[in-house]
Amino acid sequence: MARLFYHKPKFAILDECTSAVTTDMEERFCAKIRAMGTSCITISHRPALVAFHDVVLSLDGEGGWKVHYKREDSSLESEGGMDLTKLSVTDRQNDAITVQRAFTAAKKEFAFSNPKTQPYVSELIAASPSLSHDVKLPVVPQLQRTPRVLSSRVAAMFKVLVPTVFDKQGAQLLAVAFLVATRTWLSDQIATLNGTTVKYVLEQDKAGFIRLMSISVLQSAASAVIAPSLRHLTATLALGWRIRLTQHLLKNYLRNNAFYQVFQMSSKNIDADQRITDDLEKLTTDLSGLVTGMVKPSVDILWFTWRMKLLTGRRGVSILYAYMLLGLGLLRTATPDFGDLTSREQQLEGTFRFMHERLRTHAESIAFFGGGAREKAMVESRFRDLLDHSSLLLKKKWQFGILDDFVTKQFPHIVTWGLSLLYTLDHKGDRSLVSTQIELGHGIRFLASVVSQSFLAFGDIMELNRKFLELSGSINRVFELEELVDAVQSGDLRTDKVLQSHGNDLHAGDVISFCDVDIVTPSEKLLARQLTCDVVPGKNLLVTGPNGSGKSSVFRVLRGLWPVMSGRLYKPSHHLDKEDISGCGVFYVPQKPYTCLGTLRDQIIYPLSHEEAELKELKLYGKGKSSADTTNILDARLKNILENVRLNYLLERDESGWAANLSWEDILSLGEQQRLGMARLFFHKPKFGILDECTNATSVDVEEQLYRLAKHLGITVITSSQAIILSCFAIVYFFQRPALIPFHALELRFVDGEGNWELRSIEQ
Repeated sequence: MARLFYHKPKFAILDECTSAVTTDMEERFCAKIRAMGTSCITISHRPALVAFHDVVLSLDGEGGWKVHYKREDSSLESEGGMDLTKLSVTDRQNDAITVQRAFTAAKKEFAFSNPKTQPYVSELIAASPSLSHDVKLPVVPQLQRTPRVLSSRVAAMFKVLVPTVFDKQGAQLLAVAFLVATRTWLSDQIATLNGTTVKYVLEQDKAGFIRLMSISVLQSAASAVIAPSLRHLTATLALGWRIRLTQHLLKNYLRNNAFYQVFQMSSKNIDADQRITDDLEKLTTDLSGLVTGMVKPSVDILWFTWRMKLLTGRRGVSILYAYMLLGLGLLRTATPDFGDLTSREQQLEGTFRFMHERLRTHAESIAFFGGGAREKAMVESRFRDLLDHSSLLLKKKWQFGILDDFVTKQFPHIVTWGLSLLYTLDHKGDRSLVSTQIELGHGIRFLASVVSQSFLAFGDIMELNRKFLELSGSINRVFELEELVDAVQSGDLRTDKVLQSHGNDLHAGDVISFCDVDIVTPSEKLLARQLTCDVVPGKNLLVTGPNGSGKSSVFRVLRGLWPVMSGRLYKPSHHLDKEDISGCGVFYVPQKPYTCLGTLRDQIIYPLSHEEAELKELKLYGKGKSSADTTNILDARLKNILENVRLNYLLERDESGWAANLSWEDILSLGEQQRLGMARLFFHKPKFGILDECTNATSVDVEEQLYRLAKHLGITVITSSQAIILSCFAIVYFFQRPALIPFHALELRFVDGEGNWELRSIEQ
């Protein structure tokens, strides 16, 4: 709304954008909009907003519509394409009926500043204690752990990845080692053939040359099989390791709400999605390449060192190794910190991808605002950061590549000439003889191949240093996430004293009880001081207060998302146990509706799977029936729930019915998503239902129906609402969403968001 006031348009389209603010705040918005001469087109289910509008367009969701005009005498003139007065109260047109009736009942003097209110008797039960400056605010622990050194993280990685000899990946590793050894043997045979070819050419031995060509064809065919087989095994090994690491991370990441703790309670900005997907894939791919990169040059170096010793003796081997050690020291000294550079690049890649994911998530809102140019500037800014860093990384790789290529590929030719000269000088025999010359030609050609292969292996070893530095960046990112997840699961940083109920004790099993609990945000802001409140079955609690006062924060503490810093919190178990037919103790319906990926059936039974829901229904309602009927039993109950929340028409939207797998977040309106959330509550039938402003986008009659159904099912609800409540001589007046009031017996009022609260009873 502040954005609207800044731009001062001629027309403003308000799509239920004030449903989560208090009524007096809404009145200020309407007055401000009128004062600046802006005409509003408002989408709302709240009849109270009719007082601020001159025309009402009623839609029935079935193609029918009607327009209502308010005249100076407060009477109505209507025109349109449907007769709302003849519709059944159970039809989809209920919202349109409600709006028409509210508009009909509207009078000139109807406004928030002079409302027609319904009185209730309010009695103060408890209140927050006075502020004591001697008592220090509890310190909320941040999710952090002293990072392990790289060697410890590498050891942890190998603990997950290293297989046994008898499993599939162990066999793959042995196969990789065998193929590498085979390829080295073939390289040695090819080097021998190179020398023998010179000999046969000088001797003009056609038969020997033809025989040599035949052998060379067979060796080439073997090499053609080995090279792609090695690449295939390397890719398969990388895939297996990715499976192992992903399962290892997800095992704890998706348990005990660790993902929430990582995102919300960590002192660092952790892009877990990027680390579990792209970073982990890059890590396993590079690691599998490192395996062959380590095995092949090691085998090559040992094999061709032995071959060189036969040709040049210890002196030639000493020269070769002296050059390798000097080159290794030079390259190691000149190597940039590729680990940190690669880690930073992956982080920037994740940020750039997040910008596009965010654009996709909020595409409709951005399109309404016409914010394409602004989003383009932000996306390009992140892209420039990525390009600048990538350019820096490429420049360093280019500079290092020049030195690396000179040391490992170009200068070794001179070393090869020196070793060839050494071999020739040490060779004994009459140089004038053709046989001696042929022998020298064969030896020099073979020596050149051996030295060339040795230096290629040496270059691969030099490359390993750079690859491992780059690999260390991925290892640090992935295992930093693992350390945070382990910190959540180990409980080292937890200070909560939540007591889970076990047994049949009333105070532990069937009551939610806050006893001197401080509600403190992770940023260490005190919202409620020593909160003391009991919620017993059948006595619904209404949690009220202005925006930011701490209503939703109470629910986060109740769910265990935030730690209990002081006092005690007793509550039933919130776990959904498919073996327990009585349902869970506490079920949460959040303010922001959540639609999972899956079918229409999955939306209601979430978080249970289809099989778990069928098992539960069979135990509850399937006595004497076979397991083959479980799907029919489940679908019959789900259909009844959809009818109760007035969403049964969703079964007709797609010919697949319950099996329809659509993008529910996109095709359902906010009100429909909220009713679907309530359907989920009615399916699970908990002892307590936590409703965090989860009906503010539904019409009044639908809201009343939902609360009546919750009462009928025996669900005790704790409702968060923006209701503005004024007390005068023990009489309390409710101005916003009065339909909620008759369904509650207690009110927990957060006064100012500074720690003060009041607990009151509500009676008509």
